[in-house]
Amino acid sequence: MVKVSVIIPYHNVENYIEKCLESITGQTLKDIEIILINDKSEDKSFDIVKRFSTEDNRIISLSTEKHLGQAHARNIGLKTAKGEYISFIDSDDWVENDMLEKMYNSAKYGDTEITMCKARLYDDKTSEYKEDNYYGLKCLESFYNKVFSAYDTRDFILNINVVLWNKIYKKEFLDKINEKFPEGFIYEDLPFFFGTYLKAEKINIVPEYLYNYRQNRQYSTMQNIDKKIYDRIPMVSLTYEKLKNTPFYKEKEIDILSWIIDDVFHRFTLLDEKYYKEYFYMMKKLFQSFNLEGDEKYKLATCYCFEEYCSILKNNYIDFWKFLIEKYKMANKRVKEAQHERNETIKSLTEYWNDYKTKQEKEREEIIKWWQEYTDKEKASHKAETEKLYWDFHNKMIKQEYDLKKWQSQSLRMQKETMQKEYEWKLEKQKQQFKQALLKQKQYYENNFLLVRINIKINKMINQLKNKIKKCIKKN
Repeated sequence: MVKVSVIIPYHNVENYIEKCLESITGQTLKDIEIILINDKSEDKSFDIVKRFSTEDNRIISLSTEKHLGQAHARNIGLKTAKGEYISFIDSDDWVENDMLEKMYNSAKYGDTEITMCKARLYDDKTSEYKEDNYYGLKCLESFYNKVFSAYDTRDFILNINVVLWNKIYKKEFLDKINEKFPEGFIYEDLPFFFGTYLKAEKINIVPEYLYNYRQNRQYSTMQNIDKKIYDRIPMVSLTYEKLKNTPFYKEKEIDILSWIIDDVFHRFTLLDEKYYKEYFYMMKKLFQSFNLEGDEKYKLATCYCFEEYCSILKNNYIDFWKFLIEKYKMANKRVKEAQHERNETIKSLTEYWNDYKTKQEKEREEIIKWWQEYTDKEKASHKAETEKLYWDFHNKMIKQEYDLKKWQSQSLRMQKETMQKEYEWKLEKQKQQFKQALLKQKQYYENNFLLVRINIKINKMINQLKNKIKKCIKKN
């Protein structure tokens, strides 16, 4: 039986996919299938996959007719998968060799629908590893040894890592909820995560760094900021609809809307100027869908981008830019005022610091001078005291040595006397024992001699009696 189906879409990753496949084919969990979907690669990625597939019959190699993106490839993988659990791995990353075994065992033990692990970051430019709170699941730390649900994490659900590749999903659960990836978009992991996580009743965590996430690689989807960033808005909209259907939406509505506003506007700041206008009207349409009327929108006043949100709702594109320019002019003015104040403070602190250093140097010289005088006196005093202590100690040692010899002599004498007395006592005791033994032996022989005499006398009397009887018989 296939325990885990590993789904790996790939597109032009010839420099990375070999390491990825080595880490998957070398897993300690052997009962797996590896579904590789070639999303119309134009480099040697497919040749590398083909080589691996000839050496490992667990590999299922599929291809798409056109380059349709990861979402389409992953959906193909979901249709193909026969494993008890599903794992999604990115083709430019790699995993620890016991990742699938540990996650599968944890999922089986907790009978969970989703199991997560920690991920370590690898910078492809600097070749350095890094750990951070988001990929290290810091917000879920209190749930490390528990089985929990999405409702249990509602207070910080927007801070949870939404990526696919540090999780395994129970296939029976995915089939039941029929969750698919929205095709034709990037950021497709966002609605998929919330679509599955919000419906899961049993979730658990393997609190170990089992996944290695490669960052800053050339030609990465996330490295190339262009019109694709438009996809963020429909993906956030889908996510918003899923969050609206949760039992805790009313409780967390302001947090959810604030998160969406901040996230969407942040993407706006990353765009090239030629994409601003279209993205602006996409934002406006999304924000209008919140249906916050009148003063209701002021509930969002704690949102970091609240002023921008209000301006987008109120203004057209030109007026919005006037607002931004005015806001950032004021911001620049405040920054300059703050800089001037900071410079004055630095100047004041510099003068204070120079005076302080002068005083400190003077005090330091005085302390050094006093310390030298003090140490010279202490050295002389210490030398005399040391010599006195030495001779006191020397004399004491001589006396102790004499007392020790005297005590040893007395001790030997007393020991000798004690041994002599003990020997004499033992000798006397042996003499007494010997005398008693001789006396007992004498008594024994005397008693035996007496018995012999008695026996002789008795025999003599018997013989006399016999003779008398004979004489008497003859007479009669």
